[in-house]
This record gives sequence, structure tokens and C-alpha cells, in this order.
Amino acid sequence: MSPDRGDGGEPRQEPRAEIVEVTGEGRPLGPIGQHSNRAIVAAAGLVTILALVAVVAFANRAPVRPIGPSPAAVVPTLKPDPIFPASAGGLPVVAVSSAQTIAADPTGNSTELAVGGWYSAVRLVESCRPSIGPVGSCISDWQAVLESRPDVRWSNDGASHPIEAGTATITPLFIDPVASPALESSNPSGPLEIVPPGPLVLIGHFHDDRLCETLPGPSTLCTSAFVVDAVADLAGTLSSGPSPAQVESTRLTSTAIVDLIRSHLQAAGFVLAYGALPWSVDSSAPPWVEPSAAGSPVDGRTVWLVRGYLDLDAVSGVPGYGAAIPSWMAIDDTSLRVWGPLAGPVAANPLGSEFPKSIDGLPVRTVAAALGTEVGRSPLLAIGGYLSNDRAPEGCPPAPTTDKPNPCSGTQLVLIDQPDPALQPNDATFLYDIVVPAGLASVQPIILPGTKAPDPWAGSSSLEAIVGSRPVVLVGQLGDPRSPECAPRPGGGNAGCDRSFVVDQIAWIDGLSQDPSVYLEPGQVARHGFKEVNAAISGWFLPGAQPAIISITGTTTADAAALTGVSLTERKPGLVWVVRVVSSLPGGPASSSLVFDDQDLALVAVSP
Repeated sequence: MSPDRGDGGEPRQEPRAEIVEVTGEGRPLGPIGQHSNRAIVAAAGLVTILALVAVVAFANRAPVRPIGPSPAAVVPTLKPDPIFPASAGGLPVVAVSSAQTIAADPTGNSTELAVGGWYSAVRLVESCRPSIGPVGSCISDWQAVLESRPDVRWSNDGASHPIEAGTATITPLFIDPVASPALESSNPSGPLEIVPPGPLVLIGHFHDDRLCETLPGPSTLCTSAFVVDAVADLAGTLSSGPSPAQVESTRLTSTAIVDLIRSHLQAAGFVLAYGALPWSVDSSAPPWVEPSAAGSPVDGRTVWLVRGYLDLDAVSGVPGYGAAIPSWMAIDDTSLRVWGPLAGPVAANPLGSEFPKSIDGLPVRTVAAALGTEVGRSPLLAIGGYLSNDRAPEGCPPAPTTDKPNPCSGTQLVLIDQPDPALQPNDATFLYDIVVPAGLASVQPIILPGTKAPDPWAGSSSLEAIVGSRPVVLVGQLGDPRSPECAPRPGGGNAGCDRSFVVDQIAWIDGLSQDPSVYLEPGQVARHGFKEVNAAISGWFLPGAQPAIISITGTTTADAAALTGVSLTERKPGLVWVVRVVSSLPGGPASSSLVFDDQDLALVAVSP
């Protein structure tokens, strides 16, 4: 059995989610799961029995501390055994003994730490009498320790863990909605179910405000318990979340919530975990978040909780100034209200509040701003605006059809910064012509074969909706050689090339984020599918550096240049996958194309 099983013995789903790049250097998003609050009371007793550290309780600590050097940052830290990674979640991994010293410092702030040690847990499998309650409801909660070396000793009742001489120990505490690690246990039939010691990295902090406010008085739990914010493996990789939602459904998709996190995250903020939960206030248990001047949402609302930390070095601008402090952000799933210390002030969006500030790691530009942008080392642009389609009354797709002429074969698009009408009825053809209002900048989006784009007008029924413009964000390139407008012409020149925008992805339509473009060249039989290509992409990036995927195109080496802009003429003929990605780097976002051989999914080329 696993410590992530519910009271009824049914296995919980392992938290899974995309790892996304959310800041300049990037930090992975990890797990958020469910765990009973009864563990709080049990852990308080366990801490007393273990007598792990001598601490001075803070009876009158302010809920919000001023930014300043953390005394814990100057405590000498020891590295754990070589089996543990050097870093996890952007933090150096320290030994349990170092964490123990930091916990015992009476002047220490709640510094975010990554601690490598041996994790062990136990729970009492109680004997239940027949009742109308759910099966297994008598099984007690897990008690856990993280130690400097393996030790399986627990008391007969599972209430304490005798400590061997020379062993450093801390008590990890999992507060809803962060779940304990999914490790196999032994002796599930009782009386004690034990998770034997296993090497693990836990990311979290001591001196948690929520515990100190909920458990006043002589309890040392608020200063000695290690509140876990994320779990990492021996490669330093966080369990990739979001968690299985604790609500039946959410309005926001995983992609949409990642976009919101990216657009609202403070420059010095790093994300460890996020997930949806049904918001409620239970005075008998620690609250999910620390106090905030912005208040809390209404009970019963679905809220996305984001856990992470603030880098004091980045806040101060002085390297070595301090450590990281735990922090959080919350997003109301219905109103999209964002609050919490991880959220920074959002700059006014010249396109209007309905447009995202960034998409796929790229800042969303207006059409006018994009036209004035010189293409640097990132040729991709995200342009927001209002899209019109000159063949809309016929219900044509956004991309022109091929083969013989038909009402959709000449489809043209135009993107402008205002929702002004861009179509004018043509009485001669009974169709519409594109007429850009005077004084408005515009670009001509082109969707070429090799790109699969959603239809922004899908589902529209009335003529007014069909011919109306749609708010969209397009990701692509101005002046792309693939555009027919940019082809060489007799006598030189290519008028219109500077306004021609080859679309690699329609990334956002009227409030909804869209999936990457996925395309397999007709007539080709691939050995591997899109999911396997996704897995291959993940294998080439370090934790926290996973890029945003713009498009995945399966093509022959001969057709790669025309379909993707990547020339592979020097490679032997065959089917390849060309993947366009955007990585967020300290100097800004940068795009590149990764080429994988379909035979073995080996990475065979990388191009700008």
C-alpha cells in the first residue's frame, strides 16, 4: 500500500501536471494533493515525543515580516550524502542536520529550504467494529520523519520514533492540499503500516505563521515542524502537478491557469506547486494560506492555490543578501481574481484587460507595437488583436483551402488593434472585402500547410457573429520566408512582406488558451505519436526549464523547410518531427526548433 491511499484503501491518483517555465530562470510546478488535517493534531504530539529541537516560540510574531536578511541564511549548511541532488526547485539541497540547526534558531525567519534525507512514515491500522461509516475509516493518519540516515524504528503504537545517537531528524508536516509522497508501505494489514526509509528531497520551511496562529501557547509545532511545499526525487525533479482536482470540474484549463500564473507572478517569485481546491475556512485547522490584506474568497468557491517562494536576492538586487521566503498566490476559478504575495502588480494592457499579458512565455504585443519590433534572437512574436476573415459568410476555415477554386480557396485574414469592422460587403460578389479602418495598423496573418489551427468562428450561427471580428492572440513570425508575400520577385523587392505574419499557433481565442499546433504531413505513416514526441521533448530539458511548445509537425526532411521553415536537406530522407518551442531565459524569451528522428526519437538537430 501507499501513504497516498485514502481512508477507504483506494489509491489516490499521483499528482501530475506540466512543468512550465514561469520566470526568467524558470522553476518547475509541482504537486498539490489532499491530506487530512487530523495530521496536524497528531504531529503536535509526535513533535513533543521526539524532542527534535530546542526552539523559542514566537508569541507575538507579525503575520507579515519586513524584507531583510534572514539569520538562517548565514547558518553554515552541510551537504547531504552524494546520493542527493545538488539542487531541487531552484534551491541548494542541504542536510537534515543543517535544517535542524535552522529550525532551532529562535531569530530565524521562515526560510524556504530543500532538505535531502531518508523519509519514513507510519500509521496505526486500527481494528474497527461494524458501522455504517465508510470502510477503512478507522485507519489513522500518517506520521513521518526525515532523517540523516535510514532508521526504521518506531514505537509499538506508532506514536513515536526513537532516535539513534548521531542521527539528525526533522518532522515533515503536510497541510492541505499538499500530499505526502507516494511511497510503498509494508505490513498494510496491521497493526502498524510502515513506509520504510527511502531517500527523498522535501522542499518547505519552518516557523510557519499558520501554525503559530492556530496553535498558540506552549506548543512548539509552529516553529519546529517542517511544513512541506513540494516533493522532489533524487534527480531534483519535482513531482509534476497540478494535483488531481479536489473539485468536480474547473472553469480554467491547465493551460489557462499557467498563463495566469505567468502573467501575474512577481519578478522575484518562483513557483513550486499549484492545484484547485474547494475553498473553505475551518477554524479547527490551519488555514490554507497565510494572512493577506486582500482578504479571502467566499466559502464554497473553487480556488487555484499556487505555492512557491520569493528570492530575497532578487528583491534586494544585492547577491547574497538573504534567502528565499515561502509565499503563495491564489486565483479564483470563477472571477479570475488574483491575490497573495507571489502576485505582483499587473501593468496596464494596451489591448484591454480581456487579453492575456503573455502567452507561451512571450509578451503579447499590439499590432502597432509588433510592426515596430526588430526581430532579435527570438523570431517568434505573440500578437494580440481582433481577427477578421473575408470569406466568413461562407463559413470558411481560417486557412485557405487547396485544390480547385471554391469560395474558401482565397481566404484572407487581417488582424487590427480595435474591434472596429474590417469587412465591407461587396455587392458584385455577394461576399465581403477587407477594408482596414483609416489610421489603424494591421498585419495579414497567413496559415500555411503544416499548421493546424482552431477556427475562431467555430460554433457561430448568426451572420453578425460570423462576419464579426474575434479577439485572438497569434504566435508566429513577421517577414517569414515561407510567406508567399516574401518570395523573391523579378526586379527585387517584396512589398507586403513586412506585414505578412506566418501563424505557427492560434494560441488564445476570446478568453480561452488553445493547444499547440499538431500536424502530420498527409500520406506519411509515423512510427511514434504526438504523446511519445512530447515525452521525448521533456527528456531534453532540466527541471524548471521545460519550454512552451508552439507546434509539433511531422514531415519528411525534403518538405521540412516549406512546412516549418527548418531546412533539413543535408539529412538522409525520412520522417522527422520538428518542434517549435519558446524558452524563458534571463535575457528574455528565445525560440528554437528541435528536430527528432521518428525512428528512435533521437534529437538530431536544433535550429533558431
